[in-house]
Amino acid sequence: MIIAKFHRQSGEVLLAACDSELFGKCLESEDLKLDLGTEFFNGEKVDEGEFCSMLVQATSANLVGPRTIKLAVKMEMVHPEAVIEICEVPHAMFFNL
Repeated sequence: MIIAKFHRQSGEVLLAACDSELFGKCLESEDLKLDLGTEFFNGEKVDEGEFCSMLVQATSANLVGPRTIKLAVKMEMVHPEAVIEICEVPHAMFFNL
């Protein structure tokens, strides 16, 4: 499962999503900190099909976790070379311009 949440403002749709087992964790490296326990990521549990439907509606996204990233890459919403790792967990963002 994936935890996903839309944030809507001024016609833009930001999707925050992470693999469900990562929700609540804080990923911290020397340079980066990503808190997956905040209200920003606190959404609904969705299956892969629901997540894919949400992803195509987004104008931007903040995505975390191997399952979430794999689907975004498969849908060609994220280029594989755009994926970084924080504490060995894949993370990517995209913006539709």
